[in-house]
Amino acid sequence: MKILKKIGKWFLILLGAIVAFILVVLLIIRINSSGNEEPFLDENGNVLPNSIAMHEDMTINGVPQRITIRGKDKNNPVLLIVHGGPGAPILPVIYKLTRTDLEDIFTVCYWEQRGSGLAFNDSIPDSSITLSHIVDDGLELSNHLKKTFKKDKIYIEGLSWGTAVAAYMVQKQPELYHAYIGSGLMANLSLSEELSYEFAMSESQKHNDTISINQLKQIGRPPYVKNSKNSVTEAFEIERKIVMKYAPIKLETDFNFIKSMFLDNGLTFREKFTDMINSPESYYPAAKILQPTAINMNLMRDIPELKVPVYILQGDNDHFTETSVAKAYFDSLIAPSKKWFLFENGTHGVQVEYPEKYRSIYINEILGK
Repeated sequence: MKILKKIGKWFLILLGAIVAFILVVLLIIRINSSGNEEPFLDENGNVLPNSIAMHEDMTINGVPQRITIRGKDKNNPVLLIVHGGPGAPILPVIYKLTRTDLEDIFTVCYWEQRGSGLAFNDSIPDSSITLSHIVDDGLELSNHLKKTFKKDKIYIEGLSWGTAVAAYMVQKQPELYHAYIGSGLMANLSLSEELSYEFAMSESQKHNDTISINQLKQIGRPPYVKNSKNSVTEAFEIERKIVMKYAPIKLETDFNFIKSMFLDNGLTFREKFTDMINSPESYYPAAKILQPTAINMNLMRDIPELKVPVYILQGDNDHFTETSVAKAYFDSLIAPSKKWFLFENGTHGVQVEYPEKYRSIYINEILGK
């Protein structure tokens, strides 16, 4: 009995220490969760006089959407980032931690589209979360950025799903933009998904991965249709997880990375435990609502020409937006000028995998400095 009492006593002490540690960690996170963007400081710790670091839940076409604007000098050109997914915004702090932010050479606007992001709330009707509405939102935001920063035009970069959204925006109002930059080009998702499925099945068979093989057989070949077990969105998620197993985005997230994320002041305590912890695909409705739209998007059919310079950044091992399909579209696209940048051994996140090359393309090619 004495031994059991001793064990029980030490167990309670250990449990108390664990609980105390967790509470201290949460307190530290809470202290560093003001919800105010981290400012740009000079070597003396003073805020750079012409810098900007802010975010707001801006109403665009009647719907709240979050924009984060960061830049060391408001005289720099303006760059609008159109995130992927659908419904999968990337936190601005991630750009900083992966050394892919361009905030020293641009005033960067990170836009979280309707139906996704931290401005989302249940009052937004699902029926309003459409591609056409998102395109119109982006154009409204582009005009706002032009006026706010007194620019004739801005730059626009789309990521994955965002490459298609940005392309429709540029097609509709090319006069707003200096150039179109696409990373992980979603040129024809239906065709791309067929090739991606073949890759996932081939790799699964090569590795004798019977679980993945059975999952792929269960969802059926694309274009996915709703069946008794899976929706179109669920089929995408299953296939994507298998692709990630065999062509993973090379992003190192060590302890310091995670710590820096949670100690960044740009988000409130509540926001850190919604956007960081929850999967965008499960938390934001845009992912489920727009996935059937995404698989029918075809830039080859809809946008044969863009009236601004075009720059495409693509990994040669990208099996989310298949590189062969992206290159075929690039080759057929009519534009005043166009450049193709292939990242060797790159997947669907070439910025985070090769931040130095990504940055050099902007400095030397896009801005031509």
